[in-house]
Amino acid sequence: MERLKNPLSDYLKENPEAKQILVLAGVIVNVVIGVILVNWGILIYGIDGFVVRASKALVDGLALSMLLFLMVSGFFLIFGLCDIINFAHGAFFMLGGFMGFTIYLGTEAFLLDIGIFGTNYLLLSIVSFISSAIGATLVLALIGGGIEFFTIRRLYGNAIAQILLTVGFMFIIGQLAEIAWGSSVITYFIVPNSEINYFFIDGVFDFGGALIFEVYRVFLIFLGLGVALAMYLAFKYTRIGLLIQAGIEDSEMVEALGTDIKRLLTIVFMLGAGLAGLSGAVLVPWIGANTGHGLTYLIYAFVIVVVGGAHYGRFEGTFFGALIVGLSIQFAAYFAPLIDSVIVFIIMAIILIVKPGGLTGT
Repeated sequence: MERLKNPLSDYLKENPEAKQILVLAGVIVNVVIGVILVNWGILIYGIDGFVVRASKALVDGLALSMLLFLMVSGFFLIFGLCDIINFAHGAFFMLGGFMGFTIYLGTEAFLLDIGIFGTNYLLLSIVSFISSAIGATLVLALIGGGIEFFTIRRLYGNAIAQILLTVGFMFIIGQLAEIAWGSSVITYFIVPNSEINYFFIDGVFDFGGALIFEVYRVFLIFLGLGVALAMYLAFKYTRIGLLIQAGIEDSEMVEALGTDIKRLLTIVFMLGAGLAGLSGAVLVPWIGANTGHGLTYLIYAFVIVVVGGAHYGRFEGTFFGALIVGLSIQFAAYFAPLIDSVIVFIIMAIILIVKPGGLTGT
């Protein structure tokens, strides 16, 4: 089919100087808008109030961004290689939160019973947290692998059937979670449900006045950055990472060169579901485990993939998309709470109008 003509796009390709001028004009406009918004914030909240709100929004936004990045990385992998829009990914994330919560309390109770750490609550909490993160990752990886192997594998190439199947699993997992843990009006946190009423990453960084940051949110920032670096190195320097990247570009060629593409698809589906479980588990100490998280974070996943251009196979698009969504949600929550629930869709619309392929797409 002949490509639709875009006079502006064609003109910019033929005139790179005009494209540079347009980019410069866009930067200037963004800077002017930023200056106006900063002055507006200072006028309303005062300099001290603006600094406090902006600082908290930045830290909370980065923490949420890294959490979303962990979740959406799995969504991106499944979408990129398996070519499946996995509507059950939000349910995997939600279930990972409950798995993490349950494994944490179970590990804590077991360690208290055998008395291996005595009254050393710090070590007890650290071991329980690590066990919950690893356990939730493994449990969701096994669930995801089972779903792919026994059901989705038979439906590759049938997009409608895949969508209906994953939507069905989304409702099934959500209903089972409600039966086990109750409706979305109930949110589970480690504290105060912990027997020792203690969590090792607790407390705040106090810089005086109202400039206070929770330690766990700062921890999430470094955790997300660490996982992002690990995934980047794995994709760049390991055989499985290179195979996944090649499969995203051309799965038929990878299979023709001797790779068992079905096994690779199962591995990727397990990895994607495991990342959803990990992100759900580390969410619990901050936002808690709730049956309503599945749909909410599934929507965020779609927005991030589209905004970042990750649907074109660009891994960095997931990272940039998560940053935009996480920061916009938190800045809106602190400065414009009336639009915090729709701000990501407003930004998505603007980005897609200017760059239909997303930030890193084509």
